[in-house]
Amino acid sequence: MSLSAEIFCRIVGIETDTADIATNTRVTKADYFKALSDGDGAGQAQIIYSDARTSAGTDTFQLSSLADARDGAAVTIAFTAAKALYIENTHATNAITVTGSYSGSVPAGGVLLAVNPTAAGTTANTLYLASTVGTTYRIVIVGEGSII
Repeated sequence: MSLSAEIFCRIVGIETDTADIATNTRVTKADYFKALSDGDGAGQAQIIYSDARTSAGTDTFQLSSLADARDGAAVTIAFTAAKALYIENTHATNAITVTGSYSGSVPAGGVLLAVNPTAAGTTANTLYLASTVGTTYRIVIVGEGSII
């Protein structure tokens, strides 16, 4: 198995002010792009975990031992270093608080994107997501490790 991943984030903001005679427009652009190739060094990853979930209130992800189903088979994903984390809160009103390997708050309709492409990546073992029971979200973790 081989992995390649592209992480891309783009923000384009357009501000327009109106004066009596003139109109001024200001455009702000910020792009982030990181390609991860197959391997276990800087800018590399080997495995990916993804899921659409409904929160039980507190969801715990043991990065060294994540249960997953692939091609109809139950497997365990063992991350040794996380390189990218994506959490999309798909709930209309509830927020999600993230602690452990990464930290942050993801409001309803919001996204948390964290990328650490260094050789070490993020090595903390546990990721906790706290929210109201029934909060829906999508999670993607890309990193180094193996599928057992």
